[in-house]
Amino acid sequence: MFTCMVVDDEELARERLTRLIAQRGNWKVVAEADSYSDARALLLEKRPQVCFMDVEIIGGSGINLATELNSALNTRWVFTTAYSQHAHKAFEIEADDYLLKPFDDGRFDRILEKLHRKLTLSSPNRDILAVRTNGQVQFIKTRDIIWIKGAGNYLELHCQHRTYLHRESMTAIEQLLDPDKFVRIHRSAMVNIQYLDAINSELGRYSTLEMANKDEVRIGNTYRKPLFQMLGLDAGE
Repeated sequence: MFTCMVVDDEELARERLTRLIAQRGNWKVVAEADSYSDARALLLEKRPQVCFMDVEIIGGSGINLATELNSALNTRWVFTTAYSQHAHKAFEIEADDYLLKPFDDGRFDRILEKLHRKLTLSSPNRDILAVRTNGQVQFIKTRDIIWIKGAGNYLELHCQHRTYLHRESMTAIEQLLDPDKFVRIHRSAMVNIQYLDAINSELGRYSTLEMANKDEVRIGNTYRKPLFQMLGLDAGE
């Protein structure tokens, strides 16, 4: 599943792009925004693989925003606008494509097909993780990871019968793992929802996840809403 973000100051344009993406297989919209400040914050938080960015957005230029974040993100940019004169600026920052409004479904599909090929060729293996431990390199199946805890410059990979120490950042491993299975629930914790047994409450508020190995993992306030949306629950319960 490839992740996308849609940035456009026109609500109808955002809705159409989001609908078109949702109708295609292997694509998922993880965020929408209409302004420079909101888009910047969400891009840094969600780190989508593709961003469909309007050239002119509230509070600034979409091209300027992409230029600012290009070195911090591994995001592919597709710029959308009704004005063809912006095209050369978009390609100056090595945009993957340019969608001139109004566009038809065929044009959109061709862009998605091109992006799919590029992302497939550049995607790491999401099924196997190479971990150095005790002078060896051990290959762990990502499906066996129950949850992940940040521990300084390392990560604790909690599996059913063993915990591995892996030198990697939480942000980096989040990009490697399948977003349909692994979800961030705290700035220093990520869980594999396939191993989620229960959600426990404290003082009338859901506060921890109980995993299949009986570990309890605390839910951070920042991550509560997206977690419960993913699970189809009301975060206020």
